[in-house]
Amino acid sequence: MEADACRIAHARLITGAWLKRLCGMVDERADLVLVVVSELCTNAVLHGRADAFQLRGWMRSDGRIRLEVQDWSPSVAPRPQNVDPMEESGRGLFLVEAFVKEELGGTWGFAGDGAIAWCELPLNSSAGDHTLLQEPSR
Repeated sequence: MEADACRIAHARLITGAWLKRLCGMVDERADLVLVVVSELCTNAVLHGRADAFQLRGWMRSDGRIRLEVQDWSPSVAPRPQNVDPMEESGRGLFLVEAFVKEELGGTWGFAGDGAIAWCELPLNSSAGDHTLLQEPSR
């Protein structure tokens, strides 16, 4: 896709349809994955040096989903950062970390050269998993 901010919504739309309709992921879980996709694609658009980025996804034979965003811009792999509460941006990788690891039970990272961001996660949660969208216990 063209490295333009308007393409991020397109990436979310395609990924959401794939996750929900073809992979059978439940809506609430897919919505969290779409936040991750949005953040990784945004990083590719904002920080990549190419005029395009590529989003790939597949379901592995073990029932896990793998997503990759490639921007063809080798660099040191970025890390989640603590951002001043008054800053308007800079929290994307913090959200990716929280959603992928804590809410979706997966892993994520960057390829060795930093040009590909990836995440892997179970298609659907196990009984012990929880999501941010659940009602709090009373």
